[in-house]
Amino acid sequence: MPLAMFTGGGSWFVREAARNLIADGWQVALSDIDLDGAKATAKEIGGDSVASVDRLDVTDLDAVRAYADGLAAGHGSIDALVNVAGGTNYLKMPRLPLHETDPGTWSKILLPNINGTINCCYAVIPHMIAANNGAIVNLSSGMGLKGKPNMALYSFAKGGIVTFTHALCQELAPHNIRVNSIAPGSAESRWMPDLKPGAKGSTVPPIGSRTSAKDVGDAIHFLISDKARHITGICLDISGGSSLH
Repeated sequence: MPLAMFTGGGSWFVREAARNLIADGWQVALSDIDLDGAKATAKEIGGDSVASVDRLDVTDLDAVRAYADGLAAGHGSIDALVNVAGGTNYLKMPRLPLHETDPGTWSKILLPNINGTINCCYAVIPHMIAANNGAIVNLSSGMGLKGKPNMALYSFAKGGIVTFTHALCQELAPHNIRVNSIAPGSAESRWMPDLKPGAKGSTVPPIGSRTSAKDVGDAIHFLISDKARHITGICLDISGGSSLH
């Protein structure tokens, strides 16, 4: 069975993507700094296809390398990496203009989103190169495509993930490894579960309804699947038209 490594395992995006992959015969390894969240996902999707559930701080490179090495040794390969860990909602920080933010809080946004993505790629890529095969999906955001006031640092981090993906896909193409990113808009999540138009904190896109967790999970699944075998370096906009760029 091929194995997909997910960070941010408590995310509803991970839950939906993992369900799709399991239906295709994959195993999934779920990790999250919030172990209870990852365990909740594992309980929902269930079955022997959940290879492992672990606590992982993606900002700790040594821990990430040990985790990836352990997965590869235990399962023979890591066939897909999905970097979902990050975001800002879990921080419960107020959205402020950059000049009003406390510099001491900047790393709380930048490290999980930027360093976390880099660390996981750095740890997993050698295993994919050894297998001459792999697919990586990095989670960006609609804010990373065009920016948003009072979210400058987050926009910067998520925009950086897009260009990081562009560079990495060119480095890894000779090794049969594809690297893509996705940019959800105002999507259903454990932080904003209400899909109804006008729900608090939500934006209704031109298509008329908010992005569901399943929409995002389906996109992740597609980019990992053989249906996307000739797709690399893209940022797939999953926002219903609100993040056009």
